[in-house]
Amino acid sequence: MTEGVDLDRMTKEVRDAAEECGAMILESILASEHLPAVAVDGDTFPSLVRHLKPRLIYMVLTAFDAKEEVMAHFEEDELDPGLKKLAAKWASRNGQSSRLILGLMADGVMHGIVETANWFDDFEEEAEALEDVRADEMRTEFDRQQEAERQRREADEKKRLAPIVKELVADPRFVAPKISAAKRITLAETLFPDVERTTLKKAVEKAVAEIWLTDAEK
Repeated sequence: MTEGVDLDRMTKEVRDAAEECGAMILESILASEHLPAVAVDGDTFPSLVRHLKPRLIYMVLTAFDAKEEVMAHFEEDELDPGLKKLAAKWASRNGQSSRLILGLMADGVMHGIVETANWFDDFEEEAEALEDVRADEMRTEFDRQQEAERQRREADEKKRLAPIVKELVADPRFVAPKISAAKRITLAETLFPDVERTTLKKAVEKAVAEIWLTDAEK
């Protein structure tokens, strides 16, 4: 990890080494997913260029842009107030060299390195910390919405079952001391033939609970 000024120095040294060897510099990244690769220290890369004398060198030097980096890190097309605050904090670094990617091929092996400025590593750590906070906030909000939805469903169900429960509790056949659960459901189906069985079972359960509670309070 090096400061931005060192990235600029390193870039110049690699360009000088390339010029000495007649190597062409391509400002693109070498795809290395299926290639054997070895990491090379950034400060020794110019010496490696002089030793191997490659025909092509791949080099990308990134200038920092706080807004673009924040958008890329959080995968957002627009910044909300929280992300704007993060970008504004780091805007003083805009234009400074933040990342240097170097690569060259030799004997079928890709030699490369990715160097970042110390302050850029600090930026990424801060962005990751904010990402964790936002993820926690999203989970908390999701849980809150789920609980609110659960309470709404329960309230709706209670309202829907209330008239059925009221009629069942008022029916002498339903509150008879020796009536079985099966007979109570059958009675409910007789009284409310247009209501689904699942709904009636819930109504019967609530009615039985009300009867028990009433008896317990006597």
